[in-house]
Formats: sequence, C-alpha cells, structure tokens
Amino acid sequence: MQTLIPYLFPLAATEFDREYLQMKDKGVVALDWVRHLHVHKRKQCTILIIIPGQTGTAVSVSKVCSVAAKKGYRPVVFNQRGFGNSMLTTPKILSNGDPYDLRQVVKYINGMFPKPLITMIGYGTGCSLVLSYLGEYGSSANISAAACISPCFDTGERFSKGLLGLYDMLYLLKLKVIINAHCSSLSRFINFKKMLRSWSFKDFEEVVYSKFYNFANMDDFWEKNNPLRDVDEIAVPLVFINSLDDPFFFRESIPYDLFQYYPHFFMVTTGKGGHCGFVERICDVSWSEALALDYIDSVLEFAKKGYTINYGKNRLRSTI
Repeated sequence: MQTLIPYLFPLAATEFDREYLQMKDKGVVALDWVRHLHVHKRKQCTILIIIPGQTGTAVSVSKVCSVAAKKGYRPVVFNQRGFGNSMLTTPKILSNGDPYDLRQVVKYINGMFPKPLITMIGYGTGCSLVLSYLGEYGSSANISAAACISPCFDTGERFSKGLLGLYDMLYLLKLKVIINAHCSSLSRFINFKKMLRSWSFKDFEEVVYSKFYNFANMDDFWEKNNPLRDVDEIAVPLVFINSLDDPFFFRESIPYDLFQYYPHFFMVTTGKGGHCGFVERICDVSWSEALALDYIDSVLEFAKKGYTINYGKNRLRSTI
C-alpha cells in the first residue's frame, strides 16, 4: 500500500510551465518549472532539480514541488528525453547511468540565474541518474546538496523476484507503453516485437539499449551504468532514504559500509515505507520528502554561516 498510494492518489494541484531544452546532439529534454511561486524567497536563488523515476512525471512529484516552493526554492522537474510526456526529436534515449543531458541542464540553469545554488532530489531510478552525475563530474558538478529517495543500489539485481515479480511486470508494462509511443523514431535501433515479449528487466534493457551503447554483454552494461561506479568522486553532502520493505530491491544490497567510510553520506532506513512511499497522510507530502527538504535546508544553512567542508576519503574537516 505504501508503494501504491502515491500512484493511486497523485496530487496534481501544482501548475507547471514546460520548457524544452535542446541538447548538443539535437535531442530535447523537458523542464517543468513550478508556475506560481510563493512570496517567501531566499536571499540567493536556490534551484531544486527533481528527478522522478523513469515512469514518473511532474504530477507524481507535485507534492514536494509545492512544499519546496513554499520554502523559497525554485523547483524544476527534469524529464529525460522521450519520458515525462515529452517529445523525442532524435532516435536516441539515454540510460539512467548516462548523465549527458543532466550535465547540460545544470550548465543551462547556472547561466540562467545569477550564481544560483543548485540542489537535487531523485526518486527510484532517478536516483541512479543523480548518483551517476555526481560521481562522473565530482567537484565540478555544481550541486550544493542532494537527496535520494528509495535508490536501487545494485543495478543488476535491483528489481523484485518471486511473488513480488508483479511489481516488475507493472513497471515494465508502463515503460513499454512510454517507449512504444516513439516507435516510429526508434524502430531502427529497437526490436519492438522482442521488447514487447521481454518480461525481465535484464532482457528489456538488453533489447532497448544494446544498439545505443554497443555493450558486449549485460555485465558490461551494468558495470558502465552502475550508479556507484564513481562513488569516490562524489563531493556533495548526500542523504539516502530507504525502506527495508521496498519491493524493488533487496535489503542486503544496501552498501552500509559507504556510510561508515564517507562522512558526507547519510543513510536513513525504516522498517516500512515501500518504494517512494513513506506515506503518513494521503494527499500530503511524504515523510521522506519532508526529511529530504529539511536535510538540504540544513546543508545550505551550514554553508551560509561561513563554513567550508573539505571532503576526502575517510576524513571530514570543517572550518569557519
């Protein structure tokens, strides 16, 4: 129920203005900006980039957008090319481990506002994109703080098995509907008949991404798209929020050693909460979203008071 409630009762009261941004390779991504910002504004422009899971849209994260706007953020939902009800202008879609488009979006926002503070929240598979971006670009990522809600750490084994395979089927079905909408553009690269017959995530990713990335085998693909492949380079305060009853990953896959080794990583685990659920009251912001925003607020407040944080392997130094 925790997993299903956010999908059964989405809050669509937040209004968005959609902006299409062209990438260097002529591909297009969609940015959904919250339309009506509240009177309260921060002294420095603070952007909150929200990255839903692949099957999500701005509506699915509208609750956190509304709360963030009241706190003085400028929330924007990042929709990957071809997803989030966006157009596909080139015959290419990117995997969650490829931060090519996200990098250009961050650069665009930096040029759009005077010295903005940019923060991020990722959901589910969107967390893989957040971690891939932060790891690949390290100290040049230009992100002040980030939060990952229900991340799936083990790329190759991140989806449920056995009786919980129903979640796989529902998720894959929605992905197929989204990608099938672009069949005329992608038919040269994706065997759609084979894709529609794929009911394991391994088979699905192999059919969809093999010609785009030319990987030798699935192990090669997962290695290159592992969200923690460049974890040593992440230089941003980061909080992870997971529930131990999340049907999309195995609790044994949580890398607790990371949070002992890296002082700027924080892990919050709960016994219940499902996948991106953590619901306390229907049609209200979830406990995890409130915590993520509080965490980002605290990091920004810490930085505003004149503290600088130098991160390195197994060390944390704070100075005024």
